[in-house]
Amino acid sequence: MFESAWFLLTVLTSIILVGATIPVARNLGVVDKPGVIKIHALPTPRLGGIGIVASVVVWGYFTQTLLDWSLLGLLIIALIGVLDDCYNLSPRIRLAAELLAGVALGLHFWESLGWVALLLGLILVPVMSNAVNLTDGMNGLASGNALISALGLAVLLWGASSEVPLTLVLAGSLLGFLAWNYPQAKTFMGDGGSLSIGYLLAMCWLIAATQGITTFLAAGVMLWFPLYDMLAGIVRRWRSGKPIFDGDRDHTYDRLDQLYLRNPAKTVLVVWVTSLVLVLAGLLVNSVSFWLGIGLSLLVVILLFWVAYRLGSL
Repeated sequence: MFESAWFLLTVLTSIILVGATIPVARNLGVVDKPGVIKIHALPTPRLGGIGIVASVVVWGYFTQTLLDWSLLGLLIIALIGVLDDCYNLSPRIRLAAELLAGVALGLHFWESLGWVALLLGLILVPVMSNAVNLTDGMNGLASGNALISALGLAVLLWGASSEVPLTLVLAGSLLGFLAWNYPQAKTFMGDGGSLSIGYLLAMCWLIAATQGITTFLAAGVMLWFPLYDMLAGIVRRWRSGKPIFDGDRDHTYDRLDQLYLRNPAKTVLVVWVTSLVLVLAGLLVNSVSFWLGIGLSLLVVILLFWVAYRLGSL
């Protein structure tokens, strides 16, 4: 009952704070303008991520799940994301901040995981942050996918760690943002939001790591969609001789929309359903033996890359 109350308060806080960023972004001129690889037709404020992060910070502190090193890491990556939204920072500066945030997150889990925590922090924070950033190409896609993953992780980890409420704090903040972003966007989350969401999902993944290798594997299955889309994009651009981190409109969700649905809102719903299937697959992986879980995980990977191939995204 208590969890339900602060979850709803998190949603309301996010709705208020995200809404407050809209006039601020307009006054500062921080808007995402239409372009060659953009699908929106009007300049749109892109500081909504500040509202998401602020809501997470408030209720993460209230629930005592976002403190000390983990809070510092979030603030580092959120700040660099917002600065990137305003000033278009170089990729090297962004990567340096992501690695610094990864170190902070690793130190947060040092007591339970030791050097493994630092290694995972340095890998998962940049990877998840950039993966979420690359899926932020349609209204509600990145935020809705992360929301479903966070709720799945809450089910996976419930009762296993004192930090589990962070998953619900993240989910509530994302739900509040969606009120302003889907199906018609009054604001975008920007890099300040997408990089921060990636950091928080990486943190949830590290919480899973403290519960054992099988739970860590199951969490990875739940978080697979943005990782898979990023990997497919790297392969696609490498095969075509383009810089692997250049933007394009050939993501799996783009191809699905171009070839079949021709409706971004419906395409996003399909991605959400895919994310839900991955959550269910993760719960299944967590309920079977480790080696059977490995087999199921590989089956999921193969299936999704086959879909990417069929859509022309590889």
